[in-house]
Amino acid sequence: MCKKRLIRFSGIRRHIFVAFTALGLLACLSLPAGAGEHLGASLRLEGRMALRRGLQTLLAWQGDDGSWADGDAAATGQAVMAIMMSGLASEWPELQTAQQRGNAWLETWLRTDPKQAAAGWAHSALVAIRPLLRQSGPDSRNWSKLVDTALKHISLGRVEESDVPWVLEAAALKDLPLSESVKGLQREEALQRPGAGSPACRLATAWLIGRPESEQALLRAAAWELNWEQETPASWYWLARSGRICKNFAPGGQGSWRERLMAIMLSRQRGDGGWGDAEDKPARRVLDSALALQAMILCLA
Repeated sequence: MCKKRLIRFSGIRRHIFVAFTALGLLACLSLPAGAGEHLGASLRLEGRMALRRGLQTLLAWQGDDGSWADGDAAATGQAVMAIMMSGLASEWPELQTAQQRGNAWLETWLRTDPKQAAAGWAHSALVAIRPLLRQSGPDSRNWSKLVDTALKHISLGRVEESDVPWVLEAAALKDLPLSESVKGLQREEALQRPGAGSPACRLATAWLIGRPESEQALLRAAAWELNWEQETPASWYWLARSGRICKNFAPGGQGSWRERLMAIMLSRQRGDGGWGDAEDKPARRVLDSALALQAMILCLA
């Protein structure tokens, strides 16, 4: 079963999930892996080398203004998140500078007036704000109001299914209530309707909102049966998060989710150190690379 990361939709505070998220993803990384789930020495070494190559690529892709992909907020937020999760900024001055510049750009962007394109702004903001929510500072109290504003502009019918876990995570990080449309995810049919997203994202949504264990078990089995090589880096990230949180994610005798996922990510890393197709737009390449790095960090933990 999965450890509960329950988001309650009443006035009761979500102690378990909020405590987890308040400590940040780095705290999650310190949790010990279960027996048989550790990476082998060879994959661990390859993974660490690939991680550094990927981070070096992110450094090369950062713009002069501190953003990534010519001012794409979501791509910049995910890139900063990957750098922060790596834990290498303190020993890698260029990486530390890149994180600081990215943070400064995100803070400026998030303070702009969102009224002209509220719906599009809301989706980007909830992704862009992730690294700032996990960092303390004098402006930390401002982000609750911003997240609350973004959540009010979210309509379940307009949200891509792959974006739903990010919406739920942002709400939990600031212990905020969700809009009525997003609360509809509590209903079983919301996760089982046609086109409800990849099993990886549906599984993440299920444990984020505390769906019954019987339902989560079915979603874990469906996620395990996926061809992970054909999944997107966003799905890799949620597979890794689910592997960290769910006990017995891999069926008995079928190997380690870490080794399976790491081998695929290593094989998909391009010669320039990033992920994604060469012909993809810059924002897509940054997003794919940043999310692949985040998933890789979870595998290495």
